[in-house]
Amino acid sequence: MLASLVSADLRVRHVLPGKSTRSLGGDRYEANFQDADSLRSLHELLAGPHHAIVGCLINFLGLSDAVLSPTGSQAQAALETSLATFHLLKEFEADLDSSARQGGGLVLNLSGMGGSFGIDPGPTTGLAAAGTLGIIKTFRREYPKTTAKNVDVDPTLDFNLLSARIVQELTMDDGVIEVGLTRQGRQRLKLVHTEPTGVAPLSIGPESVVVVTGGAYGVTADVAIELARRTRCRMVLVGRSTLPDAEPAETASLDLAGLRQWSIKQAKAEGKKILPAEIEKSVQRTLRNRIILGSIDRFRTAGSNVEYHAVDARREDSFGKLLDDLYARFGRIDGVIHGAGVIDDKRIKDKSTESFTSVFSTKVDSAQILANHLRPDSLRFLVFFSSVSGRFGNAGQADYSAANEFLNKLADDLGKRWPARVASINWGPWDGGMVSDELRRLYAQVGYDLIPIDVGASYFCQEIALPPGTGAEVTVSGSVAKMADPTML
Repeated sequence: MLASLVSADLRVRHVLPGKSTRSLGGDRYEANFQDADSLRSLHELLAGPHHAIVGCLINFLGLSDAVLSPTGSQAQAALETSLATFHLLKEFEADLDSSARQGGGLVLNLSGMGGSFGIDPGPTTGLAAAGTLGIIKTFRREYPKTTAKNVDVDPTLDFNLLSARIVQELTMDDGVIEVGLTRQGRQRLKLVHTEPTGVAPLSIGPESVVVVTGGAYGVTADVAIELARRTRCRMVLVGRSTLPDAEPAETASLDLAGLRQWSIKQAKAEGKKILPAEIEKSVQRTLRNRIILGSIDRFRTAGSNVEYHAVDARREDSFGKLLDDLYARFGRIDGVIHGAGVIDDKRIKDKSTESFTSVFSTKVDSAQILANHLRPDSLRFLVFFSSVSGRFGNAGQADYSAANEFLNKLADDLGKRWPARVASINWGPWDGGMVSDELRRLYAQVGYDLIPIDVGASYFCQEIALPPGTGAEVTVSGSVAKMADPTML
């Protein structure tokens, strides 16, 4: 590959992952991709006394042995590969953006999921590189002058042929952000509009057990409550917050402003110093507890037996044990809605490693635990709540996009192997949940249609009733065409 690049008259620097930054001689270097300081030192070495800038970045990490044949946890390999890609782009983003004005700004991200990004039939390899796809799509939105693309390859392709095709991709800017290279040639992904038709009745009833992560909040709760209304199934809600006690009568009827005034009054009465940050923390805790208790009441009103478990879904020793205990108690888990997730939006150049890790792991680690502990022979459905940010990328959400792309590809993989309906639904923005009035105004300005709660919940119930083997990656949005436009989202 390097020889092909050099023969194309390109100045090539080969950087290998290692423990620290050092020159290996002959335009070869080593750096710790998990360490921002190490990459900063690498950048200084590459720039040299003439302050050369990097105009092209080709990321082969997705074709490394650590990705194609991980020896440990797949989720950990996915985090390390995504973090390395994030760190590289964060360090060289200014160079790439600047060089784009002189014909540079090229980013090629390689993965080895068969040349179809894991969607076509057949075993899915290289799943640990899935997160890098979302990072690249987000980078393209944050730096629209660059040419950034994901190139997924069949890793069994002849290496000389593969090298020639990759070099060819460097010269092509046809606006395609996701390209597959297979024995049949150059492939591209295409969204196909479908409507679920002839869907059989849900095979879920009062005796069924459905696990819902993040199910006490937002649209995840709204969707699960609709499922409870239709089936009266037993709902097992999983959240990180401790189940709160009933709210005191004196605050139960207060709105946000009223709660703030009440908290200030209480602090004065107790002789405490009034600290705005502490007051706000107390108010938000009360509101969060109110939502949890309110959701549980709504499940019961819908006719479901419901239980709530305060566990960290990222931890195998707590979430995995809960799943095992449910099988021991009920002998079954019929369905899972994985809606847990956090966001901490910042552009790549401003985002910290800690923030990226938190957002990524909250979705990915818990999804991997589900894959490890669920018993597919008795499972009816597993649905990951993904996001259009995974499908299209979204400025400020490199970590969230990466996590959702991992969920998409994990669903592809499990859907091929499990006799259950497995889906990852890339939801567009809802008219509810975390969508504030400010966000509604923003979406209205760009012409995005929000998903009404009842419509989205109905789509969900249709999706889980589809037979096993149906396409796992699903996008549900009122404005798909606009979101697919890289200049819009």
